[in-house]
Amino acid sequence: MSLSKTKIHLRLYVAAYLFLLLWLPQAGTAAEPPEIGGTAKQEVLRLEDAVRIALENHPRLKGARERIGAQQAVLGQSLAAYYPVISFNNFYRSSLSSGTTTVAEKGFDFFSSSANFDMTLYDFGKREGTVQSARESLEATRHAFRTSANEVVLGVKEAYYGYLQASALVRVREETVKDRELLVRQAQGFYEVGTRPKIDVARAESNLFNARADLIAAQNAVKVAWAALKNAMGVRDYPEQRLAEELAITPVPVSLAQAKETAFASRPELRDFESQRKAQDQKIAAARRGHLPDVLFDANYGRRNTSRGGNTFPLQETWTVQLSLNFPIFTGFSTAYKVEEALRNYHTVRAQEEEKKQQVALEVEQSYLKLTEAEERIKATEAAVRAAKENLDLANGRYQVGVGSIIEITEAQTLHTDAQTNHIRSLYDYKIAEAQLIKATGGPQP
Repeated sequence: MSLSKTKIHLRLYVAAYLFLLLWLPQAGTAAEPPEIGGTAKQEVLRLEDAVRIALENHPRLKGARERIGAQQAVLGQSLAAYYPVISFNNFYRSSLSSGTTTVAEKGFDFFSSSANFDMTLYDFGKREGTVQSARESLEATRHAFRTSANEVVLGVKEAYYGYLQASALVRVREETVKDRELLVRQAQGFYEVGTRPKIDVARAESNLFNARADLIAAQNAVKVAWAALKNAMGVRDYPEQRLAEELAITPVPVSLAQAKETAFASRPELRDFESQRKAQDQKIAAARRGHLPDVLFDANYGRRNTSRGGNTFPLQETWTVQLSLNFPIFTGFSTAYKVEEALRNYHTVRAQEEEKKQQVALEVEQSYLKLTEAEERIKATEAAVRAAKENLDLANGRYQVGVGSIIEITEAQTLHTDAQTNHIRSLYDYKIAEAQLIKATGGPQP
C-alpha cells in the first residue's frame, strides 16, 4: 500500500473516531438553553407594558403633572379678579389722650362691626389679558408634560431594545463557547492519535477561556441593561422577566422632508413655545393697559359706636356705597418698565422657539439618517453572517479530516461570532433609530 493511501486511511480513521467520541455521547441529551431574563414559565414583559409602567410611575412625569396643577391654580387666581371680595371686620379700640387731667374725661372706647363688599367693575381689559395669559401658560405646561412623556417613552424603548440586544449577544457568546469546547475536544483527540501537535490543544484551550470571559462580560451586560430598563420605567425594584421580541423591520415610510414637516407641526416643544408666545402677547397688552383707569365699586354695612359721648351700646347703624374711578397719572415709570419687560420676554421666547426649531430639524435628520443607515447595515450584516457560517462549516470540515489548521478554524469562529454580533447590533440599532425618529417627528407613542 502506498504512503498516500496510508495517510488517507489514517485521516478517515481519525474522523470516525472523533465522530464516535464527540457526537454520539451527546445524542438525545442536548437541550435549548434557558432564555436570558427568565424561563418560559415567567410572564413576558411587552414594550407596551413597560411604557405603561413608566407613564404611571416615572417621577419626572409626576413632577410634570404637579406643574400642570400649579398652573391651573394660577389660572384660578387670575379668574378671581372677576369676583367681588367680601370681608367681615370687627374691632375694638381703647384710646387715652396725653396730657389729660382725669382718665374719666378723656379716655374712651370704640366698637365696630361691618361687612365689606369690593369689586372691580371694569379695568379696560387688564383682567382679560391676565386671565388669557394664564390660560396660554397652562396650555404651555401641558405641552411640556407631553414633551416629558415622549422623552420617557423614548428612554424606555432604548432600554428595552438594549436589554434584548444584550440577551441576544449572550446567546451568541454561548454558541461560541460551545464551538470552542468542541474544538478543544477535537484537538485533544487529534493529539491523542498523534496527528496534531500539543500546541493545537493549548491554542484551542486559550481561545475557549477567552470565549468564556466574553460570555461572563455579556451576561453582566444583561444585568446592567435590566437595571437601565428599571430606571427608564421609573421603578426601583422590578423582577427580571423575559421580554417579548420586538424586531419587525419595516422600510422608512416617509421622506426626510415629510418627516421635518410633520415634526414642525406636531412636536409638543414647538407647541409649548407657541403657547408661551401667546401668553407673552397677553402680558404685553395687559401691561400697556396699566395707563388706563380702573372703575371700582365699594360698599359696607355695619354698626359702630364710641363711649366718648356717653353709652357705647347700643351700636349705631352705618353704611357706605362708593363708586370710584382711579386714573394713574404718574407711577414712577413702573408701567413703562413693565411693558418693556414683557416685550423683551416675548422676544426671548421667539429666539428660544427658533433655536428649538433648529434642534428639531437636526434631531429629525440625524434619526432619519441613522434609520436608513441601519436598514442598509442589516442587509450587509445578514449576508456577512451567511458567508461567515459557510466559512466556518468549511473550516470545521477541513480540520476534522486533518487538512485545515487550528489557526484557520479559530479565525473562522471569530469571524462568525463578529458577524453575528454586528448583525444583532444593526437590528437593534434600527429599532432604536426608529424610536428616535418617532419621537423626533412627534409621532404617536404607545
